[in-house]
Amino acid sequence: MTEVADTIGAGDSYMAALIYGLLMREMDGFTPSVIESLGGMASKAAAITVRRPGAQPPTLEELHG
Repeated sequence: MTEVADTIGAGDSYMAALIYGLLMREMDGFTPSVIESLGGMASKAAAITVRRPGAQPPTLEELHG
């Protein structure tokens, strides 16, 4: 559960993390578990963003930590 401070940037953060995840994938296919993992990372990025006021997306360290 995430306490929301501001929703600005949540969608942008989600899509940026999803695109990042897609670009970093090796060419080993998109199994259901891979797609679930990508969606989880994108959701984590959006959750981090909404915890802060203003559109402040997470750093790579926050996303992978």
